[in-house]
Amino acid sequence: MPKGLPDAINAYKAGRYQQCLARLLPLLGKASADAKLVLMAAQCHVKLGNSEKAADFYARAANLDSANARMLRLLAARSYRLARRRAPALMLARQAARGGPFDLEAEHTYRGLLRELLCLEECEAEDMRMLERMKSGEAAAFAVDDPHDHIMWCDDESLNARITRMPGGTAFTPQSRVARRTMPHRFADKIRIGYLSNDVCDQHATMRLLQGVLMAHDREKFDITVFCYTDDGVLSVDQGMRQHYGTIVPIRTLDDEQAAEAIREHGIDILVDLKGHTKDARINLVNRGLAPIQVAYLGFPGCGTGIDCDYVIGDGIVTPDTSKPYYHEKLCRLPDCYQANDREHRALPPAASREGLGLPQDAFVIASFNAVRKISARTARLWARILVAIPDAILWMMCDDVDAQANFSAYMAGQGVATDRIHYARRADYPAHVARLQAADIAVDTFPTNGHTTTSDKLWAGLPVLTCKGHNFTSRVSESLLNAVGMAELVAEDEDGVVELGIALARDRDRLADIRARLAANRLVEPLFDTERFTRHLERAYEMMVEREKQGLEPDHIDVPRLEAPWTSTPA
Repeated sequence: MPKGLPDAINAYKAGRYQQCLARLLPLLGKASADAKLVLMAAQCHVKLGNSEKAADFYARAANLDSANARMLRLLAARSYRLARRRAPALMLARQAARGGPFDLEAEHTYRGLLRELLCLEECEAEDMRMLERMKSGEAAAFAVDDPHDHIMWCDDESLNARITRMPGGTAFTPQSRVARRTMPHRFADKIRIGYLSNDVCDQHATMRLLQGVLMAHDREKFDITVFCYTDDGVLSVDQGMRQHYGTIVPIRTLDDEQAAEAIREHGIDILVDLKGHTKDARINLVNRGLAPIQVAYLGFPGCGTGIDCDYVIGDGIVTPDTSKPYYHEKLCRLPDCYQANDREHRALPPAASREGLGLPQDAFVIASFNAVRKISARTARLWARILVAIPDAILWMMCDDVDAQANFSAYMAGQGVATDRIHYARRADYPAHVARLQAADIAVDTFPTNGHTTTSDKLWAGLPVLTCKGHNFTSRVSESLLNAVGMAELVAEDEDGVVELGIALARDRDRLADIRARLAANRLVEPLFDTERFTRHLERAYEMMVEREKQGLEPDHIDVPRLEAPWTSTPA
């Protein structure tokens, strides 16, 4: 055994990782360094939170250990990804995915990085291969993508509903659902609603939509509790609205069993899971059975496969009758739009100047501030068709990764769009973001996953959003929002229609000015941003769920009737 190695091993076992690395350093400098020593160094850096250093050593270990090279390259790729070094991460993930038989974890990491880096051509080819596997019924193909990753490229509801990968926990069973629904429960005079989330911060998109509802709930009829497992990093940027949400019960430091007990102690009638299959969701907690009625809302736009919810809240556009076979939940459809919006506390500053944003003064500016992972080859080709047809048009999009920018620019050049016609923006705080949106002429949506909060942000800023009819929840969101703000004319039948509409508006600026003026006027009179109206409809949905439960009836599809102003409980 090399001198110093026993001390390194002892230090590692004792959790003294810096000391271990110090002992390993002389040994790692040798050309003949053993793969196990390099791997130990990698593990030390993982324990110390040094993701990039860990990745360096994992990659080195892979070159020394051919038998385990694939696994080590995958570990290196994931560590580089954590360090936001996506280009080397993709290179190693590609080697891991192609380095042997079909491997779920290697494919998962590889495909995620393709999307993050806007490798659109390669990503589309991989998606088509995955689609062929799914259509042939290959079970492994349904376990590669997370449900949220899957809807970024696939709008087939029958396939969306069959995804089996569940990073946030394990699926509920018929037995666990029966156990939850048969637990003894006593209803009180007020309906007790519990909202469950780790996004309870006024700077998070979920709360920017929902916070007005939390404050507008009728406390005479409803007892509202927010069960919060938001981490400190997110909480640190809250600007003070959180304190107005009502009763907040922190459960972040509790394990699932402790958290479940804490929630049950509140006697919640309806537990509303605001996460679904999104980042850091506590699926196992939901599946422990927290309330006689459990509802999926807002966080995940689709069937919550494996999550024990009785209802999913939608509307007639995002969840039409044709969707019913693909949801294990029952559809609870609101009359205007499923999406909550906070009108009272949403910033609406004056428009930012194009000069200050670095945009050409006389260009026709097409905006997209949707997340990079929503930009598919299908979307880019659609954008390119409009840009090619309108010589003075530019694309203004949010992307702050230089490698992703280079990949996207190269792809668009292949579609006939010069690099100087693409302007990249970085993230901004919310008021600055709303101000800059007003500097664009139009926004063109992403497909198949639309903008959700990003679409309502644009509409709030008075920026018209062009979209088309979709085939699943996530691809129908912008249509729902546009209908609810009285701008259904911006919804095309198909993608060709989006291109035609975009070109027509660029060539007819008077028509575009009229659309913008009507959107600005509609903002405060149509249902989309009417927080009180939305809240009363949501509350009526909760009442209808409880009425069924009190009658001993199983959950069933619910269409909430449109209420009369001033939003009484009397159906129109």
